[in-house]
Amino acid sequence: MDPGKAARRRRGWVAAGVAVGLVAGVMAGIVTFTGAAPDAPASVPTVLHAAPALVRAGRPVDLTLTSVCDEPSAAWCEVVEVAALVTPSGVRGSTSVSGEDRAGILRVRVPAQLVPDGGFSYRFVMRTRAGAELAYPPGGASSPIRVLTTAGLPTRSLARFDWDRRARPDGVAVRLSVGTGRGEIGIDGTGEEGGESGPSSFDVAADGDVLVADWVNGRILRFDRDAVSSVPLPPGDPVDIAASGDGVLASTLGVDAVVSELDRAGRVVGRYPVGYGVTSRIVAGAVPRVRVGNAQWVPARSGPGAGLDAAAQAGAQTATVPLADGAIGASEAVGDRLAIVWSRPDGSRAGAAVSLPGGVLPGADYFVRPLSDGGALAVQGLWDRSHFGVAAIRFDAAARIRTFVLLPEPTPRMAAAFSTVRFAAPDQVLMARDAGDGMRIDRFEVR
Repeated sequence: MDPGKAARRRRGWVAAGVAVGLVAGVMAGIVTFTGAAPDAPASVPTVLHAAPALVRAGRPVDLTLTSVCDEPSAAWCEVVEVAALVTPSGVRGSTSVSGEDRAGILRVRVPAQLVPDGGFSYRFVMRTRAGAELAYPPGGASSPIRVLTTAGLPTRSLARFDWDRRARPDGVAVRLSVGTGRGEIGIDGTGEEGGESGPSSFDVAADGDVLVADWVNGRILRFDRDAVSSVPLPPGDPVDIAASGDGVLASTLGVDAVVSELDRAGRVVGRYPVGYGVTSRIVAGAVPRVRVGNAQWVPARSGPGAGLDAAAQAGAQTATVPLADGAIGASEAVGDRLAIVWSRPDGSRAGAAVSLPGGVLPGADYFVRPLSDGGALAVQGLWDRSHFGVAAIRFDAAARIRTFVLLPEPTPRMAAAFSTVRFAAPDQVLMARDAGDGMRIDRFEVR
């Protein structure tokens, strides 16, 4: 493997790991600021922040952020003041809420009176010891982060389940043997902590074809019912992919991400730098978006071949994921409940606050997919001190739990961890899993 490529790949993983470790174990947004203080040499601070997507109305909300620098003791690096400018829904003007530094972690507590049923928006202003002013997000006043609340959501309860009773696959969509031949995948042994890394991502196209990012062999494999084809993958790091029309979008992971837009033949028709964030996932649609934080999705481009700078990306960020048909879906741990929201076909909002059995906590939020009947299919990681699994929960249009299925754990060898589980219309879940001779993508029906 090319040493430079391996180093870049590790950089993306390390950046993502730093974000997770420093900000309460949640994948965080990260932005590199320009306009450093005069005594700053060639580097400037980066800011990491975990943005909430859903909170409880009328309760205080803790916002956490930190800064990372090449020279942490330098005056231009150390953030000494932070405040959040908070604007409650339906209110003109913002309220400045000061924060404090606790062992290098900056904390701002939004008071309960600023968290109405309609939610609130906020942005940060910071000052370094050298006097430099920083803003997060980079768009400043034009791009505040929007937070929704669980007000009005019905409460549903998830009954206690048996961790040892996992659903068996209803079939295998794709089998992936190790190698360099047609339909085979490469396995690299320089993954995190020396472990192996296989395909970095997969997705399901509208026609049902399965696309696999075989980044070790530098290609994207396409599996249809009768054949296997491939197109070259742009050189670089492991990528997350999203099927888009007849083509595919591929985004590198971690900091300094780049989205490549490929047509059906594999020709690169657009390359779009992501201006900030720890990129962990990409979704297709009328406007392709990348996830740069827990509740921060920004557009990769404004149109074919037309990229966006960091401020423009921040100015168009959303807290939930718009799909190609305009529907949205999101999930978030709120207190001791899992809040899940989506939009119905008529545009109305639906959702539920799901009480989990004692000791069970939410993990990775794989997806919330609105369905044509007004309900939704939510796929969410669950764990306790001894177990980990993936829950597939189907809701009806009234947000009642219609089906609960506990799925096995997906492969840990896929770099785009949020993309190890995918939706396949109309009611299937596909999951990448390890197999004795490589990997496979299992199919589960959730009706």
